[in-house]
Amino acid sequence: MELLYKIKDRVQQESIDYIEENRSSVVKNNQKTLFALNIIYFVVVVGYLLASLTVFSEWQVTGVYARAVAVHLVVLPIVIIRYRKKTRSYKEVSIVCKVFQLYVMTFAGIMSIVPIEMNQPAVYYMPMAVAFVVAFTYTFYQALGLVLLEMAVYVLASFLTKSIEVFSVDLFSCIFGIVLAGYVAKILYSYRASENEAKQRIRRMGMMDRLTSTYNKASTEFLCKEFMRSHPQSDCVMLILDFDNFKMVNDTYGHQAGDEVLRSFGKILRHSIGTDDIAGRFGGDEFFLFFKKKDITDALMSVERVMEQTRAMRAPDGRQPFSCSVGIAIRRATDDTMESYDQLLARADRALYDVKRSGKNNYKIDS
Repeated sequence: MELLYKIKDRVQQESIDYIEENRSSVVKNNQKTLFALNIIYFVVVVGYLLASLTVFSEWQVTGVYARAVAVHLVVLPIVIIRYRKKTRSYKEVSIVCKVFQLYVMTFAGIMSIVPIEMNQPAVYYMPMAVAFVVAFTYTFYQALGLVLLEMAVYVLASFLTKSIEVFSVDLFSCIFGIVLAGYVAKILYSYRASENEAKQRIRRMGMMDRLTSTYNKASTEFLCKEFMRSHPQSDCVMLILDFDNFKMVNDTYGHQAGDEVLRSFGKILRHSIGTDDIAGRFGGDEFFLFFKKKDITDALMSVERVMEQTRAMRAPDGRQPFSCSVGIAIRRATDDTMESYDQLLARADRALYDVKRSGKNNYKIDS
């Protein structure tokens, strides 16, 4: 039982994470499904209305279908007008989808009981309930809760209106439906979670430099520009770092050793910044750090730590020939004119050039 609870809670969390990370697509898909199912439901009800006049006229259920068509003639235009083009909020769409599901299942339940004289077990109520688990994207608990509510209400109605023999069949069918719906939901939501994780991994791979596990140039530029655009009044510090004499490292120790040096340097950079800051590789031996909402004092502490750890790195022969040069540019919220990413980058690059021209293994702040 404890294992069952753990599985249930894990699937619930996976479904929540999936919705949070794909909220816009979930809303669009639920809205499209809502729109399509409303039309399908209308066509089906009209078809059964026509059939009740001919094929099963002896059941005397024409009036029930006629009322269902009349109700949906009011519902359908509202759905078409509101959800055909414009995407609505997640909360609204989720509520409307749940109401529509209960609305359809209520009618399906009525038609599984009427006409009462036939005293027949439900044949399509349970499959419809399971189908809705697949149709709309809810959290696991929400999907299972709706099924439990639908089944409980139908079992009560069956108990009150049918013989004990038919009620027993309905009860078994509903219990089986709940188990099947839970299993389908678990498989479906676990698959969605795995698919989402794979997509996130691919997205991260496209953003990362594989050798150093820092951001690549395009991702670095995008993330920095996005921060500067959305936080125009925030301080930020930009650093360009150049690994000194890297060609000598390749020529002396070989390219594999050179790759290992860059990998180690990337690790130093990643461990020298906060979780919100950015470490990137522009290419070759040139790297990039971007500190969000930090002043120059904090940035310089990180720079000194990077330079100290770089000098402590060892070559395959045990020597310590490594160092780096750093150019720094600061954008302060108190500045009259807010610099762009390109302007800040140009200043950091100019400071780096001055350091390299004056002997390397140092840093300079462009003021």
